[in-house]
Amino acid sequence: MTLAQERAGIKAGISAARSSTTRRDLNSLETKRRQIRELVTLERRGLRPATKGRGTWDPNTPKIGGGGGGVAWPLTEPSFAAREYWPTGLWSSDGILMIPAPKTIHLVDADGTEGALNLANPVAP
Repeated sequence: MTLAQERAGIKAGISAARSSTTRRDLNSLETKRRQIRELVTLERRGLRPATKGRGTWDPNTPKIGGGGGGVAWPLTEPSFAAREYWPTGLWSSDGILMIPAPKTIHLVDADGTEGALNLANPVAP
C-alpha cells in the first residue's frame, strides 16, 4: 500500500465517521425537543346546513353605543359660499398662480345634523 492510498483510506474513514454522526450532533444541540402536532382540520365551506340562531332579549340590558352617535350618510354641502379658505392659499410650482386652499367646509348629514370638516393649512410645516 502506498502512502497516497493510506491517506485516501484515512480520509474515507474520517468522512464516513463524520457523516454518520452529523445529524445526531446537530440534534443534540437542540435543547427543546419538537412536538409533533396535527393540524386542525377545517370544515369545507358550505357543508354545514343553515340553522336558526337563538338568543334571549332583555329590555333592561344597556345598549352598546346608545344609538345616534354616528354620521348618517350621505354628507351634503348646502352652500358653496359657506366655505372658508386659508389666507395664504397654495402657490403653483412655478409661482404664477395662487390656488385657494379650503380651510373649513360646512356639511349636513342625512339626519339634518350640521358639522364642519376642518382641513389643514397646506403651507404650515
